[in-house]
Amino acid sequence: MKVIQISDFHLRGDGKLSFQKADTMKALHQTIDYFCSMKDYELPEFFVVTGDLSEGGTREGYEFMREGLRKLPRPVYIVPGNHDKRDFFLEMFTEETPVKEDIKPYICYTIDEYPVRVIIIDTSKPSCHSGGLSDRVAEWLEERITEYPEKPTLVFTHHPPFVTGLPAMDEGFDQADRLAQILNKHENVTLCCGHMHTAIFTSWHKIPCVTCPPIAMQMEVDFRGKNDINLTEEEKKEEFKGGGDRFFLGNPGYLIHDLQGDRINTHYQIIPTGADYSGPWPFKYYEGEED
Repeated sequence: MKVIQISDFHLRGDGKLSFQKADTMKALHQTIDYFCSMKDYELPEFFVVTGDLSEGGTREGYEFMREGLRKLPRPVYIVPGNHDKRDFFLEMFTEETPVKEDIKPYICYTIDEYPVRVIIIDTSKPSCHSGGLSDRVAEWLEERITEYPEKPTLVFTHHPPFVTGLPAMDEGFDQADRLAQILNKHENVTLCCGHMHTAIFTSWHKIPCVTCPPIAMQMEVDFRGKNDINLTEEEKKEEFKGGGDRFFLGNPGYLIHDLQGDRINTHYQIIPTGADYSGPWPFKYYEGEED
């Protein structure tokens, strides 16, 4: 059994470039075409998109995303990110977010009918870039995590709860320790995140964790902090926030989570689009838009 994870489209619906540099509409079309051209044996049972579908969470962006995702040859499930809007998700992605009334407006749900169980967790906070676990979501997850103890389980979130080493992105995660305590009640769980715009593979509180590469904008992997002595004079003038605040225009990437026995292997793949990897560019908004 295979699950393909994709993440971070940042699609604009107004024809402008995301962050004034990235043609995210083109990236969406290239991505959909790539997966639609796969042979049947290459396809997963379903896709999971781990957040930041539409830049700014606009209705126009979601309309294009919905049209594109529904062309994929397998079902799609989605997770909200910090750039998304819960109300539009629940209104426009009813097929892709089978959320029960007891947890709304949080976008949390499970997919139980496969050899691998999937749990979707909403870690977004309205109008906030960082993420966390709310009390209500934590209580919901407590009830869900041990329901199928014999099944390998993939837990999908947008925000990673661990420190990545990219200072501009390490903004903290509310109730990270509580999340670890809950997940450790299951003996075979992998945490799959988005948000970082680069692939990371690690172990956190003995839990295997991965972050998915993005469809749009590959993060510059730079471990310097904002006060690092190795900053250039130009970077100091730019009020450099630390590594994790600039991107390259690279090829889209994705992860394949593949069940082998009772173990899940994760494979990193790219979508060859002929990207020029220009950059690094700052995540810069148009005048009048909010960060």
